[in-house]
Amino acid sequence: MPDGLIALIKNAARLSVMGCSAPGSTGPQRVEELTGYSPGAISRWGGDAHRELMPLEVVFLVEFISQKPVFAGALASLTGHRLVPVAASEASDAPGMADVFAMAGASLRFQIEFAEALEDGRLTRAERRRLNKAKAELLDIMASIGRKIDGVREG
Repeated sequence: MPDGLIALIKNAARLSVMGCSAPGSTGPQRVEELTGYSPGAISRWGGDAHRELMPLEVVFLVEFISQKPVFAGALASLTGHRLVPVAASEASDAPGMADVFAMAGASLRFQIEFAEALEDGRLTRAERRRLNKAKAELLDIMASIGRKIDGVREG
């Protein structure tokens, strides 16, 4: 499995669980109520020290219940795609989770290209081109996020 992919999955699990919070219950409490999994198991899904991953059926349930496509957005960003609501006609000027997924996906693509390029200890012209392309994509996304952050009013 490519370096960074488990970290992306763990981060998506943490965000998904947090996104399930509702008035009167935390995200982990609600996931426990919905799925029957123990608080310890739910914690391990997002814990970097544990190999246990969120079961696929829980991913689907949590994304449906919360209406926050955390895993779907992460997967889309890994392939250079992005999720937008069906009714969305324009991009938001405010920073949001889509920006987090876009940055995570671009960062992971850069990391994978970088690791593959360094495997043999040499950097070929083609590898340099692919690295520069992945780096430019990541920097563009980060610059876009920076502009959004600068445009947010305090309060």
